Amino acid sequence: MKKWLAGTAICAAALIGGSAVAQSFTYDIVWEPVESIGGMTGPGGPQYGGGVVSGKYTTTFEDGTVLDGDVRCVGMGQPDGGIFRIHLTCSFSDGEASGTSVYGCNFLGEPGPDTPLGCVGGIEGRTGDFAGRRGSLTMEWYTDENARGTGQWYGQ
Repeated sequence: MKKWLAGTAICAAALIGGSAVAQSFTYDIVWEPVESIGGMTGPGGPQYGGGVVSGKYTTTFEDGTVLDGDVRCVGMGQPDGGIFRIHLTCSFSDGEASGTSVYGCNFLGEPGPDTPLGCVGGIEGRTGDFAGRRGSLTMEWYTDENARGTGQWYGQ
């Protein structure tokens, strides 16, 4: 599947851990194949195409805590001229806690099937230690199957 289609469905996992006022983390994701969904033909070609993707993540917090979990995302390509080429939203869970994330993503170079994507976004805890808290994320989807990123939970 072309990297561009995969990029429309990227998402990252905003990952969960023990309580702290602010806690930084890094994460790695291994993605399954992207399922393409919808889209319309526009003046410049395909627009608003989307996709769904699932994956497994490993998060490492600054205190050394390591957690593994599942993530499922949906993404949709945006028309030319906007600040982001792709918008994403994800749900994630490590079995004891869960949350959601949103991203805006752009190609890290000339758009194409092998061009990595860079994303920025936010996270919100739904259950567990981070329920009701929010934070920020970065993510690089650097191959069809792999992404990595950083994040930080804020507040109490």
